[in-house]
Amino acid sequence: MEASTLKIIILILVGLAAIWVIRVFAKREWENAFRSAILLILLLGAFFYVERSKAEKITWGVIKEDFKRTFFPEKPIQVTFTKHEGVQGGQRYVRYYFGDLGPKLSLTLDSTQQYFHIKDVHPINRVLEHLGLERVRNPVPELASVTGSRNDLNLYRWDDYPLGTLILERQICQDRDKLESYACIASITIFYR
Repeated sequence: MEASTLKIIILILVGLAAIWVIRVFAKREWENAFRSAILLILLLGAFFYVERSKAEKITWGVIKEDFKRTFFPEKPIQVTFTKHEGVQGGQRYVRYYFGDLGPKLSLTLDSTQQYFHIKDVHPINRVLEHLGLERVRNPVPELASVTGSRNDLNLYRWDDYPLGTLILERQICQDRDKLESYACIASITIFYR
């Protein structure tokens, strides 16, 4: 539902709840006082939530994500990287190299059992936000599955990235302290338009 429409509906309900509270106290119907006050408080809370929400459309998914982010915030990521800027083929680029323990990736094996596709962009967006960059919008397949070239294994490309073309390279990271191996980001390269 559109946020502006929802605000109007909730504001009307707040008005009706306020009238009910006034009526309850005026007629001294104490058995309904608690219920009417709770309803008014809940509706006011809903109104302030919609008012402060930046989403243009309010859905259950948006509410769930806001609730999760508010009450169960994620730990800030600890990422070490090296930044390199340059020009390749007349096109300016910036490349971020990550250490041996790069940020984790969420991957899924495709039906051919040959390629790993990005399943969830949330871990990537956390890294991009940490770097002060725009977020990616959607998951992408491994580039080799699109081009058919073995040279494109471990690469992922977003041609619709707001700043130009974003290419992510993955590798296997080994955390010797935790004795685990996982797919991680080796580098992120942005070729500017």
